[in-house]
Amino acid sequence: MLAVETMPSPTESREWLGSVEQRHVVLLQRRRFWREFVYAAAVLSADALTIAFVFVLLAQAAIGIGTFRLDFANGLVPLTPAALLMRIALLLFCLSVARAYSTTSAATQSGRIALAMAIGILVPQWSVATPTMFAERMTLVAFVVVLLWLALVGQRSVTQRALQAFDPRRLDQERTLLVGVGRQLRTFLDEHVDVTAPPPSAYEIDPEWPGEQREGWQSLYAEVHRSMADAIILVGPLGDAALQNVLIAGSSAGCRVFGLRRRPLREMNNPTLMRRGEGPIALLSSPALIGWQLVTKRAFDVCGAALGLILLSPLLAICAVLVKLTSRGPVLFEQRRVGLGGESFRMLKLRTRAVDETTRRVTPVGRLLRRTSLNELPQLWNVLRGEMSLVGPRPPLPRELARYQTRHFVRFEVTPGITGPWQVSGGHDITSFDAVVRIEQEYINGWTLWRDVALLLRSIPVVVRMRAH
Repeated sequence: MLAVETMPSPTESREWLGSVEQRHVVLLQRRRFWREFVYAAAVLSADALTIAFVFVLLAQAAIGIGTFRLDFANGLVPLTPAALLMRIALLLFCLSVARAYSTTSAATQSGRIALAMAIGILVPQWSVATPTMFAERMTLVAFVVVLLWLALVGQRSVTQRALQAFDPRRLDQERTLLVGVGRQLRTFLDEHVDVTAPPPSAYEIDPEWPGEQREGWQSLYAEVHRSMADAIILVGPLGDAALQNVLIAGSSAGCRVFGLRRRPLREMNNPTLMRRGEGPIALLSSPALIGWQLVTKRAFDVCGAALGLILLSPLLAICAVLVKLTSRGPVLFEQRRVGLGGESFRMLKLRTRAVDETTRRVTPVGRLLRRTSLNELPQLWNVLRGEMSLVGPRPPLPRELARYQTRHFVRFEVTPGITGPWQVSGGHDITSFDAVVRIEQEYINGWTLWRDVALLLRSIPVVVRMRAH
């Protein structure tokens, strides 16, 4: 059973009811995650199979002559399944470090693939630096590197063409939502849309959009969800407030937002269109986490939350028993919070208040749970559900949004966290909300997996000192 720590007002309940039932942003982010994951897994699998094929081919060819034949076979070419798997893992790691899976042009990726293969093959073969038959050894190393490079570049070209329709970074009319004001939007649809391709969706807004902030955002989320769009193109002039709201709402929905420059949608697949400088459209904003970032963070969250629930289950059980034995009422309560994209969800906590008194006093056990942050442990379940992350901005209460200005909504571009940059940077010592948002925006803009790990580690002494929020 669940208790509710703070009941929303009737106005808040009506305001958030549709949001809870629709949950467009969470669904959009899940769709985006799986699209990124499937595409990335396909590219990664193709690379692994290509590397395996090259090494199997080399082993069968028995390349190498004279006194260094055996050394070559044992050093450069893995001869057992276990050695082959280790070599594939090493080279895939090198490709990742060299950023050969980034959203760069094919030419840049080719150079990064060459660098990754050179590092992955040359570094482990320290023996090639010996004077004995140095030229012959280096020739064989170069041969393997070039062969792997040619195979991977050729395979990437074929794979990217085969997966073109599933590429989450590709701009297609049928996966695009045009957003504009009245006549300009209709004129663009009549004059510039390529009639030979599936048409884009259109969402007409008025100059005062979004009006009531969350209601306007929800209507845009609903249209993105309906149209299955992953890109938004702005048509016609928008006011500063409308533009800023579209950028933040679009990023929260997992869409890149472009501003139309000169040419129609039929040329959208030209990569120059994605530059901020000269070109028909300019990229104005993109989701805070893209590609491998999104997949990596979600995988880290799922693994971390599952491991945390397993390892901390004895401690969680003890806390639950203490809550149950020291006061009447349920062990858990749920509290309405605002998360990704400004949508609400039910955040779980261990109950820390008495439920049989009008004063709703904090119980002695509840006071200890709050001071040590142990009452937050059930939020690991929210992480598994995709409503929260291990690290991110703390989710606010619905009533707090009434004081938000447009720039503050940037914190809803990512999933809220159990802990975050504000907690480890001083917590309650930082009294300016603008300062809190700046800290969180710096975290969002500069996200890396290692930053999440560092923030989690820095949260431990905060909890130990009983200062955690």
